[in-house]
Amino acid sequence: MKDKKGRRKDAIERFIESDQTVVLSSLNQLRYTILCEGLPKEGGLCPYRTYVWSILLRVEPLDIDYYSKLVDQGPSDAFSKIQNDAFRTFQKDEEFNKKVSTGVLMRILNSHALEVESMQLHKSEILASPYVQGMNVLAAPFAYVCRSEVEAFALYSQLVDHQIPTYTTPNLMGVLNGVKLVDIILQLIDAKLYNHLKSKMLTAKIYALPSVLTLSACTPPLDHVLELWDFLFSYGVHLNIFFVVAQTILIRDELLKSSNPMIQLRELPKLDARKIIKLSLTLVKKTPDKLYDLIVRHVREDVEDEIAEMELASG
Repeated sequence: MKDKKGRRKDAIERFIESDQTVVLSSLNQLRYTILCEGLPKEGGLCPYRTYVWSILLRVEPLDIDYYSKLVDQGPSDAFSKIQNDAFRTFQKDEEFNKKVSTGVLMRILNSHALEVESMQLHKSEILASPYVQGMNVLAAPFAYVCRSEVEAFALYSQLVDHQIPTYTTPNLMGVLNGVKLVDIILQLIDAKLYNHLKSKMLTAKIYALPSVLTLSACTPPLDHVLELWDFLFSYGVHLNIFFVVAQTILIRDELLKSSNPMIQLRELPKLDARKIIKLSLTLVKKTPDKLYDLIVRHVREDVEDEIAEMELASG
């Protein structure tokens, strides 16, 4: 099958253009193709990644008027924080800054903050915070990939509201549980490295919190972040915990040789998406079912007490 320009469409492209019922019944095929082949790149970007992410995250098309009304409401209570963070987002990435203006990023983040503030007014209790530091980095890949603000807003909102709701609570409950899980996995997989870092007073809370909070998007390059997110949206965002452990293990030798490993951990090497995914899948196989269940649930539930019991049991 060819498009109007005569370019032969690949398997995933034909797949996402097929009947919606077929798409929904064949998600496993889409996920497997992404795992084995990845999404193709044309000029550095997959031309239909937005559609693939929309399918994987189950995002319905958003009414443009709804988004326009949010934008027209003006600044949210969190606007000053959003403004401060938006200017710093991916500052060193020239391609990102060519494509995404600070204004676009601020509108997406502010509109979501207004939405959450509105829900808080109408509900007695809601876990989410309108904005916490790091949400700018979570929104940025959507702003970069999507062809419109409306699409970016819809995907971003789905991620933070439904995929990782515990990550955006005022106390970052899910993120703090996530870094504890990083420690538990590292101790299980590589006790020598874990003990070396611990002897230097380095727990994952100190060195891994940004990577957990942003689903590894805080480490460049952005094109590899997108590949990691293809995998996360296919198989579960909780798997970022394994990505963080994998990134640590990949610099194991340097860390063990260093008298101050925080130097290496403060600025991790550039992402190698395929290598990280491959190592992470190995780590998953070595993870006991009970621990894996906690990792799955920590993005949506408070599992702090269960983690504490596991930490106590492991000494």
